[in-house]
Amino acid sequence: MEERKLRDSHPIEQLMGMRFYSTHSPGIEGKLRLSPKDFQVEEILPDNRVIKINDVDFTLGEDEAGLFTEFILIKEDVESHSAQHRIASALGRDINDINVAGTKDKSAHTAQRATIWRVPPEELSNLQLNRITIRSPRTTIYKTYLGDLNGNFFTIKISDISGDVELLRNQIKEIMQEVKQFSGIPNFFGHQRFGSRSPTSHEIGKQLLLGNIEEAINYYIGKTSIGEAETTSFAKRVFLKTNDSEETLNLLPKSMVFERMILKHLIKSPNNFIGALQKLPKNLLRIFIHSYQSYLWNLALSERMKRYGNLSQKPIDIIENKQVVLPIVGYMSNLSDNDLSNFILDILEKDGITLENFKVKCLPSLKFGGSNRKLAMEPKKFDFTISANPNGNIDVNVRFSLKPGSYATVLMRELMKTTPLNY
Repeated sequence: MEERKLRDSHPIEQLMGMRFYSTHSPGIEGKLRLSPKDFQVEEILPDNRVIKINDVDFTLGEDEAGLFTEFILIKEDVESHSAQHRIASALGRDINDINVAGTKDKSAHTAQRATIWRVPPEELSNLQLNRITIRSPRTTIYKTYLGDLNGNFFTIKISDISGDVELLRNQIKEIMQEVKQFSGIPNFFGHQRFGSRSPTSHEIGKQLLLGNIEEAINYYIGKTSIGEAETTSFAKRVFLKTNDSEETLNLLPKSMVFERMILKHLIKSPNNFIGALQKLPKNLLRIFIHSYQSYLWNLALSERMKRYGNLSQKPIDIIENKQVVLPIVGYMSNLSDNDLSNFILDILEKDGITLENFKVKCLPSLKFGGSNRKLAMEPKKFDFTISANPNGNIDVNVRFSLKPGSYATVLMRELMKTTPLNY
């Protein structure tokens, strides 16, 4: 077994388990999302049609005699669960009545398919919500399930890059050539899974697996983030110092909908932490556990990169559908007796977690059997253009598609190699 020197990642990414880059070439740096429209995500349907953000005539098809209403959800700078909550609240429905095929970025302009239970299309069409647009509602037999898509198409602007245009062009080509030599880009779970400014989601998940509900709530409400408003940070510090739910509620901004749900419950029922947690949407609770699973998976992939130097198939690997995969750990995982599995088991032991903990005792409706995830991501239809901007710097516009579950920011980090705060 040969260990090869890889380029270390940014310290914040280390906290997410993303320990290395796959490429050595210097990054082009720059910034993403100076405007949400600089980061466009358009869902690719199972029939391979792309839901174009600007195509107001796009249709999902004719009405069917079903009890679900299927629609196109366009959102701009709105977090996915928040968008679902706002739609459900406006209709007087439960957030769990709305289902989407994939969770989309908050700081972005996104288009995706969704379904809602027993709401007539005309009622959806009449909704007027800030930064949320609903198009093409129709009745259908089928509910949308998570993962029921063929991928996403991205159009991303990298702004404020300094340097020479031709040098920049060659830099990008060199990085993409290195990607080929590495047998792809490591298919890390990206920054959004953990929180780019304060990676805490996996810590919340770990506390839930351990049954430490109060500690999980303290992480969720009290953990401060880099760059957040001082008034928000102050409210969080008050909560951790005093446990005064009412004072914290008065201080927290109204945009923090789910944190406020927990606080309102704790005001009525102090110390009923399970009840407070159950106020959150089930999908959000699942994301916390998924984040811990993702953290383990990222660490395992980083360790494999360190040991083998690239992503090409090795004797140690698990092959599924002719692709190299790594296990996403759950209670049904059957970890092979090898060094990489032992590495994962060692981390679990240090965290005090067994495979049985993934049957979440404190929340019996949540169980995580585990699965496998492809080792490498392969962008399709990748191209880019370079242009000068009014500030005298350079913008790079990148376009590509990814299969479901792969993160555009993982490709961006290879190109840019800058702080995650710029992603």
